[in-house]
This record gives sequence, C-alpha cells and structure tokens, in this order.
Amino acid sequence: MVHTLSHTEPLQCSADDMWEAVKYANVLLPTIKPDYFTKIFFLEGYGEPGTIRILQLGPAIAGFSVGEIKERLDKIDDANKTFSVTVLEGDPRYSSYSAEIKFVPVGDTRCETVWTATYESVGDMGPPEHIKQLIVHIFKTLEQAVLSCKTLSHTEVDLAAPPDAIWDMCKRLDESLPKYFPEFLLSSTFLKGHGEVGSIRAVKIGPVLPHLDEVRERLDCIDDANKTLGYTVLEGNPGYHYFKVTYKFVPGATPGTTDATWTGTYIPIGDMGPPEHIKQVSIKVIKAFLNAAKDNQLAQNRLLVTQAEVQELSAAL
Repeated sequence: MVHTLSHTEPLQCSADDMWEAVKYANVLLPTIKPDYFTKIFFLEGYGEPGTIRILQLGPAIAGFSVGEIKERLDKIDDANKTFSVTVLEGDPRYSSYSAEIKFVPVGDTRCETVWTATYESVGDMGPPEHIKQLIVHIFKTLEQAVLSCKTLSHTEVDLAAPPDAIWDMCKRLDESLPKYFPEFLLSSTFLKGHGEVGSIRAVKIGPVLPHLDEVRERLDCIDDANKTLGYTVLEGNPGYHYFKVTYKFVPGATPGTTDATWTGTYIPIGDMGPPEHIKQVSIKVIKAFLNAAKDNQLAQNRLLVTQAEVQELSAAL
C-alpha cells in the first residue's frame, strides 16, 4: 500500500538562495558534512531530469543497512523551486520510495521547505521518520552554508572600448582567453550543452593559478540585455565549498568606454580568506577581453578600408 509522509521546515534564508544551494548540494554536503556523505556524484547526466546520482553514506547516518543510495532526479522545476527524486537502489525496508521538495518564499529573506515522501513499506516497517530527520538536518546544513556566503567585488572603470565590443569577447571567452591570456585558460570543453545557460564545461587552468588544475563550471546566466555572464564552479576549487562568478559590463563615464565589474560569491573552507588571488586574475581576464575587443575592431576597420579601396579601384576602371 502506498503511503505519504510530509514535513514543513522554516528556514532563515530566501527560497532563491536555498534553491541554488540544493543544485550545488553534490559538492556542498560532502565537504561540509563528510561524516554524513562521503561522496555524491552523477552516474548518468549532469543534474537535468533523468539524471542518476549516487549518494555514498557516512558513519553518522544511522538506520540504513546499505553504504550508498542510487536515485533518479525526476523533476527540476526552477520556476517553482521544486525537485523530486525516486530511489532506485538503497533502503531494502521500502519497496518503493520517492520524494518531492519545494521551497516556498516567506517574505524576501525567509522560506519554508516542504518535503513529501511517497513510499511502500516492506512487512510491518513504519513511516520513514529517520529519513525525515535526515532531510531536516540536510536543509539546516544548507541553510547555514547560505548564511555563511560572502562576496568580493571589483570594478575596472573607463576601459577603452564600448560595452558591446567587450561583451562580445566575454561571450567568446573560449576563443579570446587562450589567445590573450594563455596563462589562465589552456582549454575549455563542453560536457553538456554548447554554451547556452545550463551548459557545463571542463576548463584546464594555466600556471597563473597553480593551486587549480581542472575545474568544472555551470553557466548560470548569459544576459545580452544587461551584458552579464555568470557561472558556478561545480568541481575543482579546493579552497571554497561554493564559488560563483559574475561579470557585468556597463557604459563608462566617458563615451565609448566601459565599466566592468567582477563579483565572486563564495563559502570558504575553514579559515580560508577572501579570494583576492582570483580577483587579481579576473582583472587580467577583463583586460584580455578589452585587448581582444580592440584587435577585433582594428580588424573590422582594416576590412572596411580594403572594401573601400576595392570600390574606388572598380569605379576608376
């Protein structure tokens, strides 16, 4: 017989922030709570509906007779901040188990998470109260992670190229950075998608950041209207539980110039300080976009001159 068990937990952070933390839970939970989850990884897919993931359980999780859980992500609804999963292999005390979790805003800075499990027990096994308690603990852990999130920002002003030109080079960073800042980006390969929002790429980092080798990033925002690009590091940054980068380009005070802002949003590991080293590298990245934009404009100007010369020669003939 199919049963349900539901629980609502109030949280002291926004639904948007909690939703972002949940999408990043594969990295957050094993680093913050390794005694609960030693590792969480995708077996198939990259987090879209249909993805299969493995949760390797740590010694602090009591009540499970297995060392890992295999589950399928059934729904990822960004608009309603709702996701659902079905356990494929794991707890033998239930012949079937699925759960839906939804984040409901309560004002601008708080929310509620509503967890509903649907299950069939084996024998006289009762409701999965142990799972409910674990879920509450997980979301309290993610809540604390969100509340500990920090930001570091920097703006380069009056860059000598218009915003459209620099933004174009930013969107084409896989082409512009290896040429104009090879010490930073050695290569970039899309693992999912082709550069649209939601794409995931593997980036080989050069010697300018010697503590990094390869990172995996998810593209979160490509906003042409506001000339804003944002991505989240999914794997590969050892100093931070969470790291998100945003670039934004606006007109500068002088006509034909650009103000470029880099913002890093992060959760440090231990006593790790602000990512000043990454900020300094990002300033060089912005300068690389500027140099690429200038060279592109020069190439266009030379092409226009050449076309004009051809037209003049044709007219003379």
